[in-house]
Order: sequence, then structure tokens, then C-alpha cells
Amino acid sequence: MKFSKSIPWLLSLLIFSCGDKRNTDTIKSYIATHNAHDVEAALGYYQTDAVFELKGVWTKKGLDEIRGLEEFDAVMNSHLELKDIREAGDTIYCKIVENNDWFGTMNITNLVHDPVIFVMRNNKFKHIIGYPDQQTGLEIEAAMGLIFQWSAKATDSVIYELLPNGAFVYSTEAGHKWKALFERMQKSDSIP
Repeated sequence: MKFSKSIPWLLSLLIFSCGDKRNTDTIKSYIATHNAHDVEAALGYYQTDAVFELKGVWTKKGLDEIRGLEEFDAVMNSHLELKDIREAGDTIYCKIVENNDWFGTMNITNLVHDPVIFVMRNNKFKHIIGYPDQQTGLEIEAAMGLIFQWSAKATDSVIYELLPNGAFVYSTEAGHKWKALFERMQKSDSIP
């Protein structure tokens, strides 16, 4: 009787221990490449038809859309920290903590994505789903309010180019425009 009760536990332990260590190594290598801001090398970790979702925020499909994210993150000096890795076959579950110049300028630290789910195919990313931390979402929302207030007061319309229809534009050019916007805000003492 006791043995039959432990079967589900043993099966779940077996599933989580049967992951492919190459997949974990791939994710660790990707994180290092991302943090080095090597866009082309980072894109090499994705399947050509990969999907990257930040749940409730956006979905990027294919290398062209994902390239924009990698380019933006390179300009913004994104740094990812990988934590709590668990494997189940071709699926990896982990926590990722992100910091970048955008967050730093607005006094936001440690954007936590937990969990982040990597679905691997042939040792490349097929699908990534990240679940952002609710508290950081509130901090970003407050920061966006300050940016819009400053933009209206300063009659600086670039914010509307960076957020057409309320959606972030991700690209090298957008990253540089954000940095220039922040410089103008700092010169006017509008960033806390």
C-alpha cells in the first residue's frame, strides 16, 4: 500500500531528472552570449520559427521579431541571471532575473521572470514563455506614467514613436531613442 502511494512521486522525480544536460548547458551558454550583447550569436540559439512570449505583455514570432528584442537588449546593456533550473525532457523551467539600463534609469532593479519555460528542439529554443513578476510590472507602469508626464510637459513626442498604440518597439534604433529620451529627462531633473 505504501509503495503504490509513492509511485506518482517517483514518476515525477524520474521525469524531472531525465532532462538532457545539453539543454541546460545551451541555456547557460545563451545567457552568457546575451549578456555579452552578441546579437548574431544569441540568435543562433533559436529555431528559425521560434516563439518568445512574455505572458500578458507580448509575443514575438520568428527570428526577425526576436532579433529586435536582442538588439534592444544589447543597446540597453541587458544582464540576465539564471536561477533554479529544472528539466523535464525537452522542457526547462527556471527563474531569470533581468537588469538593464532602462530599468536602472527608472530606479527599477531585478525584473524577475518566474517561471521561464524553454521548450527545446534539436538543442535550440523552439518556444520560450516568461512570466514577469507582478511587483516589477507595477514599477514599470509607474515609470511609464512619469515618462508620459514629462513628455507632455516638455512637448517631446518621441515617446509616441517608441510606444505606438501602447506597445514597445524593440530594435537598435528604439534603444538609442530611449537612451536619448532619458538623457533629456535627466537634464531637466525629471528622473528621480
